[in-house]
Amino acid sequence: MKILRYFETEFVLWRGHDGVLRATDPYCRHLGAHLGHGGTVVGNDLECPFHHWRYDGSGAVVDIPYASILPRKVRQAGFLRPWPVAETNGMIYAWYHPNGAEPLWQPETSDEIMSGGWQPVERYEREIAVHIQEVTENGVDYPHFRFVHGTKSLPEPNWKIDGVRRISIAAAKMETPRGIVDGEIQSCSVGPGQSFVRFTGISEILLLNSLTPIERERTRVRFDFYRPPDADAKNERAAKAVARNIIQQLEQDSVIWENKRYQPKPVLCNGDGPILAYRKQYAQYYIGNDK
Repeated sequence: MKILRYFETEFVLWRGHDGVLRATDPYCRHLGAHLGHGGTVVGNDLECPFHHWRYDGSGAVVDIPYASILPRKVRQAGFLRPWPVAETNGMIYAWYHPNGAEPLWQPETSDEIMSGGWQPVERYEREIAVHIQEVTENGVDYPHFRFVHGTKSLPEPNWKIDGVRRISIAAAKMETPRGIVDGEIQSCSVGPGQSFVRFTGISEILLLNSLTPIERERTRVRFDFYRPPDADAKNERAAKAVARNIIQQLEQDSVIWENKRYQPKPVLCNGDGPILAYRKQYAQYYIGNDK
């Protein structure tokens, strides 16, 4: 059982004896004890350390050891708010909605990762003092690749929106010690926090980019890089070099993100990329005008 803090709040996550993950709000509805401090997983349920009220994954109380009759209210699903969770891509995803709505979409699964064939190359994690939207908006700010990251040419993207998905296929000139290599970057973002980026050219590599807001202006970034199962030693070295370059770009961006302010009405020119189209699509992830 783990205590987690994201979305400006805490919740508890546990795995039952059946192997299924469950998550709920952390405070017992009885007298307010924190289930994560001394609570116990019993079978598939979570037992409060104070009076041993026992909750299932739906947030219903299934046992009070000293009560012969459970009040009807506590037996209802949602008595303690449950957090929908899913497990795929070697990760655990939690759904958050400020009004408690059910998930509007599900995280996507990577066949490369779940098949077990593609092998991990590198993992990188850090927290950045920035709003989550700034991180993903950076991907459609094409000129910054030249001025922040020193690329000799800008990507030539084919960009489209499909509901909660943003899809981009960009031709790229990739610099190597032996000259320019023609490559391609395919990106598919699902919701505000899940992206799959596939690189070809210098090396074939898959990046699973995961973003989770901790506080309004603090985001946890996690990069998981994978290589194909048939990559030889040379290609694996190339994949690691690509991963290091992407991590370096994030570090370069972070200096700017942590010291900039959000411009709700930016003054843009024709070379700035589809920033306004991106913001229009991203607005669906807010309740009202919350940005």
